[in-house]
Amino acid sequence: MRLGRARRHWEALGRSDPFRAILSRDDAGDDQWDIDEFFATGETEIIGMMAHLAALGIEPDRSRALDFGCGVGRLTQALARRFDDVWGVDIAPSMIDLARRYDRYPGRCHFAVNARPDLRMFDSDRFGLIYSSIVLQHVESRYQMRYLSEFLRVLSPGGVLVFQLPSTPIVPTEGGSARPFLRSIAPPTVLTRYRKLRLEVAQVGRGPRMEMWGTPRALVERHLKARGANLLDVRPDERASGWTGYLYSVSK
Repeated sequence: MRLGRARRHWEALGRSDPFRAILSRDDAGDDQWDIDEFFATGETEIIGMMAHLAALGIEPDRSRALDFGCGVGRLTQALARRFDDVWGVDIAPSMIDLARRYDRYPGRCHFAVNARPDLRMFDSDRFGLIYSSIVLQHVESRYQMRYLSEFLRVLSPGGVLVFQLPSTPIVPTEGGSARPFLRSIAPPTVLTRYRKLRLEVAQVGRGPRMEMWGTPRALVERHLKARGANLLDVRPDERASGWTGYLYSVSK
């Protein structure tokens, strides 16, 4: 999905059902999120992320952090409890409007719309921590790689980048697919484009949607290392349903 179209879809989701668009509630049927409960999930996630870094022996500089794909600020606000200055950027103006409305840390949280395939709004070497969770999976691989390059540019020397990204679609077990042979021989890029085409056909006339995109782990690691990044840790991540995925921790 091109960024312009992605912006239109996420703008519509931000106006219709922003909280469940950001974080689904499979365990709660059609129930709406309680606002305090929704933001508490961000606190829980950031506690886990910081504990993960601590286990790696990493203490990021607490002066500035970036929450890429911030939505309504679920993670931005949790980061603001630990960092002096936190920026949240998102592709959808409707999400940024809500982030500002729910901001409990004025003066520490800053929110901005960024619909570009880069982060030119920020100077190089700016952030001690960059975090992106369940965001990159919604843009095509070419944009994923551009953003990773930009993350490294705006990351300060010695800073830490933590991001989640799907890798490859999961091949269904016997009986789980009408096309097992195709899935067994097609490379990940072909499978991804096939899923995209099916999704586009199925969604014609049905309003905004969230596409899923991944980049194989080997390609992600190669891209990071080619740009001088130090790969600290890669661990499995299962948040992208129907995909293998990983949580990457990188330093500059």
